[in-house]
Amino acid sequence: MAYVSADARREQLIEAAVRVIAREGADGATTRKIADEAKAPLASLHYCFQNKENLLLAVFAQLSEELPVDVDLPEGEKASLGPVMEQCLTRAMRWSVDNPVRIRAMIEVTLWAERYDPELSVGFYDAFLKSSEDVLRQVEVTLSDEELHSVVRVAMSLVDGLSLQLLTNGDKERTLRDTATACAMLRAFLGDNA
Repeated sequence: MAYVSADARREQLIEAAVRVIAREGADGATTRKIADEAKAPLASLHYCFQNKENLLLAVFAQLSEELPVDVDLPEGEKASLGPVMEQCLTRAMRWSVDNPVRIRAMIEVTLWAERYDPELSVGFYDAFLKSSEDVLRQVEVTLSDEELHSVVRVAMSLVDGLSLQLLTNGDKERTLRDTATACAMLRAFLGDNA
């Protein structure tokens, strides 16, 4: 058998875990099933991650890094909140449409964390909230901090809800149309703040 570095094995196991979690849920994704999916010895999974919980955290971290939260700001112009929020929401939903297995795994791991360690799931959302707000603070924002927090939480709820609908009905075109509607609603709400 060819040598596989620990980093390469770790990546293989995370990718295998994504597929197994998406197919069987976080609870059904046993370490044995994940190792089998990766065509790796079970011992290598325990060497790389020690336990299933650490592997699930690594899966969430990997998927979180992939979910786009950055924006293209117009050079030399001041961007306003509405168009930037629209860009963020649209990018996130295009990623969901293009990566249904990955979004399913992310949702499954988030629900797993909520069941077994609610503080961890709060931490997951807080990390998204912070990264989204960091992006939005690069633009002209006339909202108070609390108003901005609220708008970002609503946008995150839209991504969650639209992603669940996509997973349920599989209609990518409808998901993108609904995303456009959600963006229009956000911009209408922001009004002068957009």
